[in-house]
Amino acid sequence: MIHAYAAQAPRQPLAPFEFDPGPLGDQEVEVAVTHCGICHSDLSMADNEWGMTAYPLVPGHEVVGTIASVGKGVTQLKPGQRVGVGWLCGSCGTCEWCRRGKDHLCSR
Repeated sequence: MIHAYAAQAPRQPLAPFEFDPGPLGDQEVEVAVTHCGICHSDLSMADNEWGMTAYPLVPGHEVVGTIASVGKGVTQLKPGQRVGVGWLCGSCGTCEWCRRGKDHLCSR
């Protein structure tokens, strides 16, 4: 069970929220979050300023934590490792740019 804070509607305070993420995928990593930044884009999403928010919304995309578990296809990360998760842009993860750590330049 995931314990978080979520916006349930525009311009409402964040409230405790629990959800079951389902089984961990082969290439997924579960992170026990210890720190999470909330930036202006998170506030804009929580308030539906861009007209695209689906509620409930758990804000925060700048995360630090410890790996709790890994999918069976994950080979370079291990439970107990401290990790940071930056902005995720839907990159492919396999092209030359992604392999060089420049996923923000991915054209896929």
